[in-house]
Amino acid sequence: MRDWLYSYCCGAGRGARAKYREASGRWRKRVFRPPGLILAVLAGATWLAWVLAGHSRWPLALGFLLGALLTGCIAILESPPAHIENWRTGAEGERLTARALAPLRRRGYVLLHDLSDRHTNEHDRRGNIDHVVVCGGGVFLLDSKYLGGEVSIDADNVHLQRRDDADDSYDLPGLGRAMRGRAIRLQEDIVAQTGVAFVQPVVVFWNPFEAGVVTGETVVFVHGERLGSWLEGQRAKMTPDAVALVADAIAAARPPARRGWRSQRPSLAITGRGTPVTGS
Repeated sequence: MRDWLYSYCCGAGRGARAKYREASGRWRKRVFRPPGLILAVLAGATWLAWVLAGHSRWPLALGFLLGALLTGCIAILESPPAHIENWRTGAEGERLTARALAPLRRRGYVLLHDLSDRHTNEHDRRGNIDHVVVCGGGVFLLDSKYLGGEVSIDADNVHLQRRDDADDSYDLPGLGRAMRGRAIRLQEDIVAQTGVAFVQPVVVFWNPFEAGVVTGETVVFVHGERLGSWLEGQRAKMTPDAVALVADAIAAARPPARRGWRSQRPSLAITGRGTPVTGS
């Protein structure tokens, strides 16, 4: 129960949920803009029920029609276009990753969620980092994906195959490059305080991924159900004090919106205490 609550309270998926609410709100206003049309439909339903059912039974028929209309309105309101719905599934993927990571907190792992990404030279816009894990095995930058198909990996290229349509597939060639860029920028922001020489980018899939774990050219791809065991299998490189130092440096460089759930360990102030890490 504690780990389940953590996935809802840690802030994972906050940015994606905000995007979903914003985009779906604009869509609903556009679709339901003419309130007079809705009133006309309700008035027409009332008249039709009265004509078809007669004076004695028309309240029952009206109740049935109004219930059907209400059900239809709810279905429309909760069924935005796919490009908007993707934000909601993305947020769910981040929440599932947070739930998979939650037990690791009791083993000294530090978890940070929904961090900002500084401006990139290519796009000159702010991005988002879904999760960062700091532990004895190193620093891992995680991106959660909940895609509508089965995934296979070739080097750092992601291929997605729709399970119900053999002809419907596509590649995500830019995913690996984007992940490397985020990891490099994060490493550059903390290297002076910590000596960390490498941040490992990891893509976490919650859709079907038969291989389970694939090490690409520079990015690791792992299914969410195997994430915890994969992280625990990484060779230790940092002491607990160094883990706290690195986590504090990341939180200072990319302050999360909610800090209270970050770790059960008392943090170290970034004053040079702890053991800097220079290995990859």
